Amino acid sequence: MYGGVFAFNRESDVMKILYVSGMYPTPKFPQKGIFSHEQVKALKKRGVDIDVVVPYTFYDREIESEYWDYEGVNIRYIKYFKIPGTADFHRSGKALFHSLNRNLDLESYDIYHADAALPVGQAVMYAAKKYNKKYIIHGHGLDVFLDVSYKDKKNCNKIVDASKEVYANADAFIGVSQKVVDNVLERLDISGKTYVAYNGVDVENFYPETHENEKIQIISVGNLIPLKGHDYTLRALKVLNDKYPNKFCMKLLGRGYLEQNLKDLALELGLDDIVEFVGYIPYDKLASEVRKGDIFVLPSYYEALGCVYLEAMACGLPSVGCKNNGIDEIIEDGVDGFLIDVKNVDQIVESAEKLMDNNVRSEMAKKARAKVESNYTWDASAKVVEDIYRKLFTV
Repeated sequence: MYGGVFAFNRESDVMKILYVSGMYPTPKFPQKGIFSHEQVKALKKRGVDIDVVVPYTFYDREIESEYWDYEGVNIRYIKYFKIPGTADFHRSGKALFHSLNRNLDLESYDIYHADAALPVGQAVMYAAKKYNKKYIIHGHGLDVFLDVSYKDKKNCNKIVDASKEVYANADAFIGVSQKVVDNVLERLDISGKTYVAYNGVDVENFYPETHENEKIQIISVGNLIPLKGHDYTLRALKVLNDKYPNKFCMKLLGRGYLEQNLKDLALELGLDDIVEFVGYIPYDKLASEVRKGDIFVLPSYYEALGCVYLEAMACGLPSVGCKNNGIDEIIEDGVDGFLIDVKNVDQIVESAEKLMDNNVRSEMAKKARAKVESNYTWDASAKVVEDIYRKLFTV
């Protein structure tokens, strides 16, 4: 199986999927793109024959081995040529296609599944044209045309055009929320081949736990970057601490370049004794940390969905998220959590004040858990994706 070109013996009526992802765990960073891995695991449990390939550039030092068997998923890492920086990003999929074509038996697959437009989507587009196959693009972020990420780059328009070509030629586009799908449809008419497959949560790992904290503990999980809105949570905590001394504390789980800025802000606000910066938490330890909390707050203002909200809800934590983001399709305001306006400290405070009532918090916790358990498991997500595969396979 390993070495040279992949080749498989398969029955002609058995659907075979190639999953190509630039956001997938590596031995050095097993939490990277964990949502992709969880979905692949769920697809495999459903009996889908799926192989995972993770491309990386020749100058990437993160990958040290070509193969990794991780939690029952065989992952192959394939190197390709790309000029450092973004100069050739709009056409780097062609180089990736040639690398995939050299190393894989691309013709043996029925459907190619890529987790972004560039470069992986562009690569599978070329593969699909060459071998007359179907391909799917799976949008995990709101920046579907990449003109937010690359707005200051000279070739931004070329990146947008390349992305549009990939979406236009795809046999299906999957978004992790309706907002992701709408972001494509606003500028490109691919109606009739769009689907929503919400991410899920492992409800056997993320579950509620009875506990009593001396203070109401706010939990927040996310990279320490601007769009996560951690500074607004800290400012809300300042208001709460002034109004209700010794009633609240906070744990912030994550890492990022704003860590020192946020620590400085906590010190400036006089919160350094009630805010704990936990840093990086391995995914297998995350659930135990989240379930110790009472309220989950993440006022992220550019979020396609946010698995962490689902994980917190599965642990029985009422969650506070922002309107006009993917999570507002799941949280029902005032029922199993709260939806607030972006960058609104006062509304974070108001939400937390309502959740000071133990009965309110307990009732919301039960409803949050029940909603996730019924509708947002990884198996439920995988079933939607599998149904799309089968629809394309039989057409």
